[in-house]
Amino acid sequence: MNKLNSSPPMPPSPFNVTISHIPPPGPSVLSLPPILTDPDNMSVESLRGVPRLFIRALRVRISVFVNEQGCSLYNEIDADDARSWHWIASDGENPVATMRLVPVSTITEEVHDAKEKNSDGLLTEPYHGATKMWDRREPYIKIGRMATLAEYRGKGIAQTLIDESLDWAKAHAAELSSGEGKQLGDAPQWRGLVLSHAQKSVQRWWEKMGFEVDEGLGVWWEEGIEHVGMWRRVEVLSCIRGAMGENNEMIDRRDIIGTC
Repeated sequence: MNKLNSSPPMPPSPFNVTISHIPPPGPSVLSLPPILTDPDNMSVESLRGVPRLFIRALRVRISVFVNEQGCSLYNEIDADDARSWHWIASDGENPVATMRLVPVSTITEEVHDAKEKNSDGLLTEPYHGATKMWDRREPYIKIGRMATLAEYRGKGIAQTLIDESLDWAKAHAAELSSGEGKQLGDAPQWRGLVLSHAQKSVQRWWEKMGFEVDEGLGVWWEEGIEHVGMWRRVEVLSCIRGAMGENNEMIDRRDIIGTC
């Protein structure tokens, strides 16, 4: 995974689509009630501390994953939602597409080679060992919860979300690499590797976005839908800007981050 990939030029969209994004909303989202399709009718207490844009993103996700694809409503919000950056595309006041960018994990998780199966004997998660495309050690970020309302598909909106989020990521590698309780020099350093757990039925679309399937990760089932692991590498800025020098001048912390 040393080559840099890019997505094709985006076709013009007939809609007045605007793109917004929010930083990680924190643990408040984990206590949201499961019925989230109409945030305007939710109580102030239930929304306390939860960004409205996150609720708008959930409206799209529920429409696509729960109502259209039959996934569980109760599994829609997970721990990654709290620590991810979320992108939302809106046509006027209506949210129409969304995705999230899961940062480099700051938790040392046990990496195992076992393959978990459900009661039907189907794999329920990807292979966790090293593959030809991932050495099992390099940190990566993950694109997830990519969803577009049916009537807005094929207009280049999802591609815009990917392009804008990865452009943002290229310039914010430090934020993606550091986390709560981590010193800058101790955080896993992200060098541009991006993962998608893509639904197999739209694998070709992800390939057009510059992603390449990793056969070593296998094929597995999430919520009754076949998934494959796909990688893309982007170019990352080679230093962290923003550290203060002796005279309060801004300097590049190349001594900490190295070259990406």
